[in-house]
Order: sequence, then structure tokens, then C-alpha cells
Amino acid sequence: MAGIWSAVRWWDDWQLRILVIGSLGFQWFLLLAAPMRNYSIPRWFRTCIWLAYITADALAIYALATLFNRHARATSTACNYYGAKLSSLEVLWAPLLLIYLGGREEITAYNIEDNELWTRHTVTLVSQVTVALYAFYKSWTGDNDRKLLLSAILLFIVGIISFCEKPWSLRRASINRLVAMSSLMKGERRSPTGWQWCFTKLDDRYKCWRARPQGTAPILSQGDKVQMMLSDLSLYAAEVTLEIRKKGTTDQKILEPLTMGKHKMKPWLRQAFGLIYTRANVIFTPAYLACHVLLVPSLYIAAIMLFATSHKHEYYVTDVKITYALLCFTAVLDVFGLLISELMYWLMSSQAKVPALCENLPGYNLIDSVLRVVRPRTGPLLKIAKRMGYKEGYFRQPKDRLYSSVSDFITAELVSASSKVENVDFSSYRSFTKDYWASRTALRDECRRRGEVRRSLRRSPFDASVLLWHIATDICFRCGPPKHFGERPPRAEVVREVCTEAISNYMAYLLNFQPEMLMTGSRQHLFTEAMKYMERILAKDGIKHKLEDKQEQEQKLDDASLRRIKEEAAELASDPKGRYTIVHDACKLAEELMGIEEETRWHLMYRVWVGMLCYSASMCRGYLHAKSLGEGGEFLSYVWLIISLTGSKTLADKLQMPEPEPEEMETTTTTTAQEEGRPAASSWATETGEDG
Repeated sequence: MAGIWSAVRWWDDWQLRILVIGSLGFQWFLLLAAPMRNYSIPRWFRTCIWLAYITADALAIYALATLFNRHARATSTACNYYGAKLSSLEVLWAPLLLIYLGGREEITAYNIEDNELWTRHTVTLVSQVTVALYAFYKSWTGDNDRKLLLSAILLFIVGIISFCEKPWSLRRASINRLVAMSSLMKGERRSPTGWQWCFTKLDDRYKCWRARPQGTAPILSQGDKVQMMLSDLSLYAAEVTLEIRKKGTTDQKILEPLTMGKHKMKPWLRQAFGLIYTRANVIFTPAYLACHVLLVPSLYIAAIMLFATSHKHEYYVTDVKITYALLCFTAVLDVFGLLISELMYWLMSSQAKVPALCENLPGYNLIDSVLRVVRPRTGPLLKIAKRMGYKEGYFRQPKDRLYSSVSDFITAELVSASSKVENVDFSSYRSFTKDYWASRTALRDECRRRGEVRRSLRRSPFDASVLLWHIATDICFRCGPPKHFGERPPRAEVVREVCTEAISNYMAYLLNFQPEMLMTGSRQHLFTEAMKYMERILAKDGIKHKLEDKQEQEQKLDDASLRRIKEEAAELASDPKGRYTIVHDACKLAEELMGIEEETRWHLMYRVWVGMLCYSASMCRGYLHAKSLGEGGEFLSYVWLIISLTGSKTLADKLQMPEPEPEEMETTTTTTAQEEGRPAASSWATETGEDG
């Protein structure tokens, strides 16, 4: 019993110390870990960052409550463990906890919804600062060292500055206020007030307060274009409004040159992430720079010097050392935080070579997933884990094995399309009545003759079409995989094996895990139902016994198993009680595709999947792309960014700009081609070769 009371007394003595040191430790962890959110890191580590982000504020608030509750019960001479002098040294930790509550510049918001709650953070600012100041005033006794009082006042100033910056940056990053571009693009001359000068970014100040010469394009930085796209503004509409395509000004247009490559995407994606989830919106304002370059370092230096010259002989040595450590490490955290973050970026990108935002191509294969479930050894455990909310790939390290190849092909396709057809409409990949961007005339004619192909593209909803083609593509690969010739296969072989299968699995992953990004109104339950019926089919075939002693990478289906899948799918489709046709339709589509000559079949499948990927990216809202950046980003956002910057038609363009009439489109295309010195073309695909 004595041991329990001894432990209780020890906790009473060390509780506050542990809470304050723990709060500082969480701040350093966030400083070092927050830059990793710009990279494709495992989900479990991203969850750890989220837990630290939530726990850091809760721990600091609990420490403040503990600090002032114990001093509220204490008197200046009794009822406390340390005495009055030691009590005042504890109170010096209050402004440091207030600084920790202000958050880090590198992780202002964890989710995009946090930016919309900036008013709540403002109320929290006022209430917590008021309570902290009042409690400090009530706890501080008049006979304490005045140097400690001055040190605490200086630290409170730093804490209030840090706390004010958080709601300010959240408000600036709000989607509703992310862009106010009209006056910036028009280049209006106006005299700024002193207040406006202090809180306007330096590059924006140049654009706002300097008139644009007659007949020239507006001055838009890379950040402006990122903000416009994230806010679902139409770049094409902006060009038309500003008449940028006048002769002599086309080299100054808003859209990026069409010679871009994927190496230019990293700065765009990183800047988009910074505008929403960090304080990048306010860092380069004169007010912020003046505070963090001049004022805040001076306040820290003065506070540390005042504490060092104060009378500390009456305090416990342990608390004096802890206070020194808190002051020094907090000063380094605030003053050199951005430099440390940049060092982490350099280590992650150049030394560790971790894939950056959106440089990951996750995949999910329906048949492989079902085969893992029906395995006798791991299947029951996997079923239990899924019922508890586990998602496959949670503990898996993201890899970019397929990213490089697929991104190269997609970038080449999009740049080629945009260079030959202005404002390309990616929804036309499902059309069989006109030349469309994703296919040649020969492939379009081939699709016309195939009833299942035409039906899956023209009559099926987009989400069902993705699922149909995913199952059919997988069956075709399992029946007759592409052949390689030599150690380094030709480009056509890479197109078939890497791009077609990789994009198919990625689109299935989007339907299963990110249906709102695949297309508005996508039904995730289609994938779940298909897995349930496929599990019934494979279980009837007894495949689980064949796979009992095999590794996961060896889970392949032979011809008899594939034939059995078709028969069972036909039986399920004909059963009036449990009628289900998606798997059956996918089997019929695969059978029809297998009847096409091999070279044409793989090229057709590749074109269809590229069309689906680009159509999904162009129809996804900028808000959803911005939201996904906070979770590591999606390859779909990479495609969407290229589509936006090359001037192709996005969702914003389809909503803002009317569909051109055939005669108008032909005239516009011919005129633009003549101005740019190239032959007119109704479709880029008619001029491209078989391999893109």
C-alpha cells in the first residue's frame, strides 16, 4: 500500500513536468514528420502523424489545466509541494504551452475541412489566451523576480502571435476564399493602404499595384494558376474572357507550354499542398516576415537572457534545467522550423528518394482479392479484419514501380492530344460517330462491329463500365498474357502489359476506395457485390484447395477455372432469385475481346483505359483533388493537373463554356492551326501511329 501512495506522490510531483516535456516532444515530432506528408508514405505512418497532430493540442490544454488547477488550490505560503518561488517558475511554462497550441507552420491543417473551421479557431484563440492571461495574473505573486515576469510577458507575446497566425492562415486557405483573381488578372492600378501592404504576399503586391501594359497578358504566378484550378475555375474561360489568344500575345497565355514533362509536376503539386495544408499563404507577407525574421527571434533571445540572469538559487535544480531546455528547444523550433523542414524535404527527395505526392500508382485486382479470401489459411482472418474496417494495403509501403512507365505514356498522350486539338474533350472516348481523341479510325470501326464492346461503353454507366472492363481485362491477361521478345520489349509490349493492366487495377482501386474521385455518384457497392458473386463462383470451383500450399504471387487461374467462371456467371445471371449480370457481362466482353486479333485487342484495351482514366480525371472536382493531397495524393490528380495545364476540357470548362457547334469547331480549329503554323486536324488520333 505504501508503494501505491509513493507512486501517487511521485506522479503529483512529476505530472506537470512530464506533460510539458511531452508537449514539446510532440511539437518536434510534427516538425520532423509533417514534411513527409508531401510524399507517398505508408498509411500507418500517416495515421501516426494524425494522432500526434490531435494529441499535441490535447496534451498542451491538459497541461495548462493541470498547471492552473494546482495553483488555484495553493496559497503563496502553503498547500503546494514546492513553495511560492517554485510555483512562479512553473507558471513560466504557461506561455510556452500557449506557443505549442499555436501549431506548426508545416501542418496548419490536417484535413481540408479544417480550413473551413477558421472561425472556431478564432474563438478558441480569444478564449484560451484570455484564460491563460487571467490564470497567470492570479498565480503570479508580487514578490517574485521581475526578470521572470518580463520573460513570461515576452513569451506570452510570442504565443499570441503564433496563435493569431493559425486562424489567419486557415482563413486564407479556405476554398471559398482561395482565389480572388479578377483584379489581379486585370492588372488594375490602385494605391495600397499600409494595412493591405502588410498582409499581401510580395508577388501578389507586384501584380495588384502595377498596371499591366496595353495588350499584354496578366501577370499570373504558378501559385495563382494552382489556386484557380483548386477552386474549380476554368482556365480556358479565363483565356477567352481576357482575350489572351490575340495575335502577338499567345506566348503569354495562362496555360502552360505544351512541352511540359512530369519533372515539372513536383513543384506544382507541392505548392498546391502548401497553399492548403501549411502556412504558405501567409509566410511571404511583410507582416509574417517581420515577425519571424526580426521580432520573434529578438523576443526569444531577450526571454532566455532574462531567465538566465534571474535569481534561481531558490528553485529546484531539476525545474531550472527543464525550463532552460524548454526555452532553448522552443526557440529553435520556432526560429529555425522552416529551415529544418527544408532539410527534411532535401533528405526525403534526394537522399532517401521517397516518391513525392501522387507518384504512386496503387492497384486493386478483384480476382486476386477474392483468391486471397477463399484461401483456407488466410481467408477467415482476412474476412474478420475487413468486417472490423481493415483496408488492404494499410501496412504496405507505397511503391512507384509502375508509376514511371505509366506517367511517361500518359504525359505523352495528353501533350500530343492538346497540341493537335484545342480544348480536347475527353468524354468523347465513348463515341462511335466521330473521330475522338482516344482511338484511331480503325479501332473505332472495330468497336462498332463488336456488340459487347459498344454496349459496355455506350449503354453502361461509367462506374459499371469500369468494373466490366476491369474484370474483362484481367480475364484476357490470365487467358493469354502479352508476349515479350528479347530482354527489352518494344514500346508496344510495354503499353499492353504495364499501362493496360496497371490502369485497370488503378481504376478498380478508385472504385473500391475512392469512388467520389472516380466519378460523382459512383457506386462502391458494385465492386463489393462483384467480389461477393466472384467468391461464390471460385468457391464452387474448388480453387481454394488448389491454392492451399501456394504463395500469393502464384495465384493464377488455368483455362478450366476460367471456363468455370463463365459458366457459373451465366448461371447467376439466369437465376431469377439472385440475378446478377455484371460478372456475366464481363465474361462475355472478355470472350469478344479474345476473338480480336492480338495486336488490335491490346491496343484497343489500352486506348479504352487511357480514355477512362483521363475522362475520370477531367470530370473530378478540384476540391476532391485538393482533399486527396492531404492523404498522400492520387495519380488521378497528376493526370488532372496535366489536363488543366495543357488546356484540355475539364469539368469547370464543360460547366462554364458552351459546347461548340460542328461548323464553329471546324472553323476555330482551322484558324488556330493557321495562326500557329501547323496543319488543321479534326483529331490528333488520326495523325498518330499505332502506339500513340
